[in-house]
Amino acid sequence: MFKHIIPYLKYRYFLYFFALVAGWPCVFYLMGWLPFYKTNYYILFVFVGITALSKIAYRYVPKPISRILILQIIVWIFYGIFYDDSSYLTRVFLLIVTFGILGLQLSYRNKFEFIKTYNFWIAIQALAGTVGFVLVIFGLLGPISQFTQMDGRPGAFYGLFTTNAVLDGFIRNAGFFDEPGSLAGWGILALILNKLFINNKKIEFLLLFGLISTLSMAYFIQITAYLYFFYKKHRKRILLPVILFILIIIGISSFNEGISNEIFGRFTINQETGFLDGDNRLDLLEKCWRIFTTSPMFGVGASNLATVFAEKEGFLGANFFVNWASDGFIGFIVSYIPLLFLFKLGIRKRQYRYAFVIILLGYLQRPYSDTQLLYPLIQYTILLFAYLDVNRYNFKQISNSIIKNQ
Repeated sequence: MFKHIIPYLKYRYFLYFFALVAGWPCVFYLMGWLPFYKTNYYILFVFVGITALSKIAYRYVPKPISRILILQIIVWIFYGIFYDDSSYLTRVFLLIVTFGILGLQLSYRNKFEFIKTYNFWIAIQALAGTVGFVLVIFGLLGPISQFTQMDGRPGAFYGLFTTNAVLDGFIRNAGFFDEPGSLAGWGILALILNKLFINNKKIEFLLLFGLISTLSMAYFIQITAYLYFFYKKHRKRILLPVILFILIIIGISSFNEGISNEIFGRFTINQETGFLDGDNRLDLLEKCWRIFTTSPMFGVGASNLATVFAEKEGFLGANFFVNWASDGFIGFIVSYIPLLFLFKLGIRKRQYRYAFVIILLGYLQRPYSDTQLLYPLIQYTILLFAYLDVNRYNFKQISNSIIKNQ
């Protein structure tokens, strides 16, 4: 057993894990388990920078990926100067950290170390949260401590997980993220990374069933697309897991009327709006679209949207047009270039086209955020290895070049 654990007790694995938990949407720093997130990011920047430079890691990132990163950095510096807005420098800072970690991923012979670390971390949260979800339903587990989320909402720590969704007789599992939908969204990306590059059936099983405990509407939509795209040619193989998945959902919903409403009630059509009852994004979409039309090319600026416009309109996040409103059409395209590049790669290998669609479905309700490290880090990781795969990158050659440089 220890022979399998010891290889993971290395500096770079701790660096990878720290990148995943250093700041929002992970709530470790809000619970007092880590320093304030800015301090964590500064520490991460220093250690990633030193490690990446010592291994000349930037050399291993393919030029097309490097050029996209550099383009985004230049554009956000321009936006920062244009709007006199330091939040754009945060984007630059996180892109530099992402650049370093991309290089580190290729600096070691086991090229999927970071992906395995990420998938394992998400799977652990899904599993622990599912156990906790069941214990709460039976009244065997209660909150151990409370903390305050970034937006002021209360969060609760249950020992095995945290959540901000404490309902009548049950909870929704958020793992150690800010909310259940966040765990579900990052869980979908873990499923995609696993399917595309690792194909570990145990991890896939844990994520597929464990993330049910989030009771996320977006998860049920995205997982349907995931199963359709990746298993449509293997219907017999997936039939039993799908039946089991449905039976588990039905079984869970039978425990509590509130759970049933959380799962099925949100998929009913609201007669007044004509949209799903669970759709809480329509009003936000309309507000951000209206703001976008006032400055369609460059937007109104990120900080302006979060302060000046938010004072008039209220909360404006968590919808697909928030990037359009803050950064305009040009800024939106710049943010989404990596995803668009992934779609281009999907023309040559359809599994990347499938990944593009599933990720975009998630962004429709949980849009890409340039101010959270996980967004560029995970998106660029998918793009990096997709690019290397499509171009039949020779990892043996890179291993030899690494040895020569060390």
